[in-house]
Amino acid sequence: MRRNFYLPALVAAALICSARTPTPVTLAQEDDAAVQRRAAAIAAPHPTGEIILKYKSPEKFRVLDVAATQMAANAAGRDVAPMHVLTADAMRTLSAQAGVALTHVREMSGEAHVLRLPQPLPYDEVERIAKRLEQLDEVEYASPSGWRFIALTPDDSLYGQQWHYFAPAPGNYGANLPAAWDITTGTASIVVSVIDTGILFDHPDLAGRTVPGYDFITNLFVARDGDGRDADASDPGDWSIASDPCGASPSSWHGTHVAGTIGAATNNGTGVAGINWVSKILPVRALGRCGGTDADIIDSMRWSAGLSVPGVPANSNPARVINMSLGGSGSCTSALQNAVNAVIAANSVLVVAAGNENSPAVGFTPGNCNGVITVAATNRNGDKASYSNFGSVVEISAPGGESGSDGVLSTLNAGTTTPAAHNYVFYKGTSMAAPHVAGVVSLMLSVNASLTPAQVLSLLQTTVTPFPSGSTCNISNCGAGIVNAAAAVQAAQGSGGPPPTSGRAYIPIAVKSGASTPPPPPPGGGLVNGDFEQGPGVGWTATSNYPDNCLICDRDNLPDSGPHGGNWAAWFGGVNNENAVLKQTVTVPAGAPHLGFWHVIGSNDYCSDNYDVARIKVNGTEVRKIHLCSTTHTYPNWKKTSVNLSAYAGQSVLLELTVKTDNLIASNWLVDDLAFQTTPSP
Repeated sequence: MRRNFYLPALVAAALICSARTPTPVTLAQEDDAAVQRRAAAIAAPHPTGEIILKYKSPEKFRVLDVAATQMAANAAGRDVAPMHVLTADAMRTLSAQAGVALTHVREMSGEAHVLRLPQPLPYDEVERIAKRLEQLDEVEYASPSGWRFIALTPDDSLYGQQWHYFAPAPGNYGANLPAAWDITTGTASIVVSVIDTGILFDHPDLAGRTVPGYDFITNLFVARDGDGRDADASDPGDWSIASDPCGASPSSWHGTHVAGTIGAATNNGTGVAGINWVSKILPVRALGRCGGTDADIIDSMRWSAGLSVPGVPANSNPARVINMSLGGSGSCTSALQNAVNAVIAANSVLVVAAGNENSPAVGFTPGNCNGVITVAATNRNGDKASYSNFGSVVEISAPGGESGSDGVLSTLNAGTTTPAAHNYVFYKGTSMAAPHVAGVVSLMLSVNASLTPAQVLSLLQTTVTPFPSGSTCNISNCGAGIVNAAAAVQAAQGSGGPPPTSGRAYIPIAVKSGASTPPPPPPGGGLVNGDFEQGPGVGWTATSNYPDNCLICDRDNLPDSGPHGGNWAAWFGGVNNENAVLKQTVTVPAGAPHLGFWHVIGSNDYCSDNYDVARIKVNGTEVRKIHLCSTTHTYPNWKKTSVNLSAYAGQSVLLELTVKTDNLIASNWLVDDLAFQTTPSP
């Protein structure tokens, strides 16, 4: 049912001010006992023995560590960023304030430092110590260096089995890759970072698909490779035994599976397909036995984006997209948020798994940090996957699968400890959903590298496949919808015209969806059903994430303003978080290139460039933006306006009317009597 034209001010204030309290997560039921133990470690914040601290004026409290810098440069065989240590006076002050003896471990990226406690303590106790340190005037922030874990749920060649890539259809809600590949299969100028367990470089579907990465794990127990940080980002295995803090679990080869979804070698006649066939993967190792720490993950994030990390050589292949299929319970700390802000400022897009606890994602970090794209998982039917976290911090969903062949098929290895035979395995999890989005983002940037992270998110959300009717997913718990690669890439390209005639490649067994082909233009051009008097289904194609609401409505289902003429009009909005489109293919008359129409704006909301905006597009390019807000409000009066389409005179084009609303005060746009005319409206 439609919302009213206005949300009462008292309710709006409550929505704006309501606090989101992290909710304790519960373990989703799975068949694999090893995964149960691994997931159990995520259910509550893990004890930690380290704190990340940054001073407001770092240069006042540190000195250059010449010996360590030279040693790191010798090991790397090239120059590294200079390394510093905190002064003895600084450490004495910090220890006194903390109430425990602190030891300086290392300087990290962003001019922060890692401090070690005498022994690991419960997370909330370390959090209290950090808060005491933040009381010092010279300290900008102090945060526990929490533990994070892979976000998968496994199960067990062959593109034909990768349902999660196919065009969305009842019973098979894939990410619509085949039509996106008609536009682009990627470009060599875009790099995608996978911050994970490392990858197996010699897997036949990953050989030659990477640029040089880095291993950021500092803890030798976690690393399992016998050394600390180095330029070898290969995965030695992350298995654990019963006496380990996380219990017994076989090697997951998690980073290899994630990397295969993003960029497995494709159209090579073997194995599986990746989403991006051309752009290279930057493997960055931050997770190992029993997970990884915030300190290592933060350095991995910054380095991936091309930012400096003390003691580490510069990254010569900065990533425009960073996939993080990892997380743990708790809030987004100041250290994590600071890193997210720096990465976004470097123009890199952060894609993060929502988590697998079947709980509110607001309690799972880094998915609850501001500015990241948090991804929930859906199954073949377009429902929320049984394990997927959910809620207001989720931006979008993608296929994450369920058990068996209903999972996500990608590259893996048969070894339970160290690497053995390479193979392909079905996994399920938000870890598998996130790389679908990261891969699609890399295709979007391949056709338009100028997009900012905010623009990428906006395009992703406005081009989604709506959740099917009756789905357990909706825009309140699973984001805007299911990622739609073809629509997102086309929107990023800024053109609804034909795909390029060169550089195209096809998987022989791929079946192209006819749904992406616009209907033919009407005889003689012009608009069909421009006054909507023939009702829905004639001339216009309507899509909305509120399928039960009419977009072309009769008088009985319109607000009090009614239609401008006759008995029908189009009604956008009136509900929160709507993404709605009316479109048809038309020929713009050479002698009448001005599209005139009548409209009503009903809103008491603030003006914004991202939400509560109506857009008129031609071939995917915006030609008119109309803000739906209190300063443009006309309800109940109809106003005449027009848009000049002279640039398209005589051409057959795809015309779209779109509206995107936010989750606060309901905004409305009514449109009627569209027609081409010789002169602009006054």
